[in-house]
Amino acid sequence: MVKCPERHYYDSEKYKSCPLCAKAEMSKKVKAVKIKPKTPVIQEKMTVAVKSEPISEKKKIPEKKIEPVVEEKKAPEKKPEPVAEEKKASEKKPEPVTEEKKAPEKKPKPVAEVKKVPEKKPEPIQIEEKKAPEKSPEPVSKKKILEKADIADENSKEIEELLKDEDVVIDDSGNMAINRKTGTLVKYIGTSSAIVLPDCITTIGKYAFRGNETLKKIVMPDSVKKIEKFAFCHCFALEEITLSENLESIGENAFLKCQRLKDIGFPESLKAIGKGAFGRCNSLENIVLPAYLQKISDLCFFSCRRLRRIVISGSVEVIGIAAFSECYSLKKVVISNSVAVIGESAFSWCRSLESIDIPHTVKTIGNWAFYGCQNLIELRISCLTKDIKEDAFCGCESLYNINIAEFDNPDISIDVVKKGRKQTIKLLKQINRKKAENYAREHGMSTLFI
Repeated sequence: MVKCPERHYYDSEKYKSCPLCAKAEMSKKVKAVKIKPKTPVIQEKMTVAVKSEPISEKKKIPEKKIEPVVEEKKAPEKKPEPVAEEKKASEKKPEPVTEEKKAPEKKPKPVAEVKKVPEKKPEPIQIEEKKAPEKSPEPVSKKKILEKADIADENSKEIEELLKDEDVVIDDSGNMAINRKTGTLVKYIGTSSAIVLPDCITTIGKYAFRGNETLKKIVMPDSVKKIEKFAFCHCFALEEITLSENLESIGENAFLKCQRLKDIGFPESLKAIGKGAFGRCNSLENIVLPAYLQKISDLCFFSCRRLRRIVISGSVEVIGIAAFSECYSLKKVVISNSVAVIGESAFSWCRSLESIDIPHTVKTIGNWAFYGCQNLIELRISCLTKDIKEDAFCGCESLYNINIAEFDNPDISIDVVKKGRKQTIKLLKQINRKKAENYAREHGMSTLFI
C-alpha cells in the first residue's frame, strides 16, 4: 500500500497512480463541460486569440488520461462507468468549440458600436464646459457694491469737507470734532450714553449725532443758538434732551425718528422749527410751543402717535401742511388767537380728537385739514372764517354739534344769524348732505344751494 499526496492509500502493484484522485479530477472536468456555453460566450469572447489557447489544452488533457483507463479494465466492473462519461464529455466538447468560432465573427459589430457611442458623448460635454466658465455675475456684484458705497457716501461727503478745514480740532476727551472759529460741533464719535456739551459750542452741525445708537441723554449749554438739519435724526436710544435757553432755531428733520424721546421743553427764545423736525417721535406725549414761534412748519410733528395734547400759543400764524397728521392719540388741541391759516391735512387722521375750537382769527382752512377725524363730535367756529375748502371736514362722520361763536352774543343781529346758519350748512354738506338739508328745513332756509 502506498500513500498519495492527498493521503489516500492504494495498491501500487495494481495502479500506477491514486484512483480516487483520478476520479476527482475527472468529475471537475465533467462539471466544467456541462455549463451552458451560450451565456459565457457573449461576455468572455471579446477576443478570439485569448480563447484559442485553452482549446489546445483541452485536447491534450484526454491524451494523458487514456493510460489509467486501460488499467481500469482489469479492475472490477464498477470503474468503466466513469470512462463512458469521459467519452461523452469529450464528444460534447467540440460543440462549444464550433460556437466559439462562429461567435467572434458576429460580435465585433456591437463592439464597434460601443466604441462609437463614447466618442459622441464627450463632444457635448466639452461644449457645455466651455460655456460654463463665462463669469457674468462678477461685474453685476461689483456694480451693486459700488451703488451701495455711493449711497453710503452721500451724507459723509459733506462731513469730510468740513473735517478737512484747518480750524477743525478733535477733542479726544469728548470724542468730538469742533470748529474753533465758528464754534460748530462737526461730528460726535463717542459711544457714551450721556453727554454734557462744552461751552465753546454755539452750533450743532448737520449730521453731528446722526444714527448714534448709544446716546440717551444730552445737556446743551446756553451758548448753543442753532441746531442744524439732521443733527440728531435716527438717534433711536435718545430719551431726554435739555435745550439751550438761548436756542433760536431747529433745522429740518433735526430729531426725526427719535422714537424714545418722551418730553421736550422749548425755550422762549425759539423762533423757528424746520420741516419734519420732530416727525415720527412716537414717544412724545405733551407739547407746549413757545410764545415767539411764528410758524409750525410742514410735517413738524407728523405721525407722533402717542401725542395727546398740543398747546399752540404766542404768535404762531400758520400751521403747516400735515403738521400734526396721523397723531392717532391726540385728544386736545389749543389754538391761539394769532393763527390765521390751518394748512392742508394739518390734523388729518387724528382719530382720538373729539372737539376743537377754531378762533375767529382763522381765515383759511385748507383741504383735508380734519380729514378722517372719525370721533370729532363738537366744532366751534366763527362766521368770519370764510375760506373753508370743500373737503376740509370730509370723513368726520360723527360731527353733528356745530357751534357758531357769534351766537353766544345776546345782541347779535339777524344778518349775523343768517351768516352763521349758512356756515353751518356749508360744513354739514361736507359731512352728509341729508344732515345739511334737514338743518336748512328746520331753520326755514332754502335747500337749492346745497
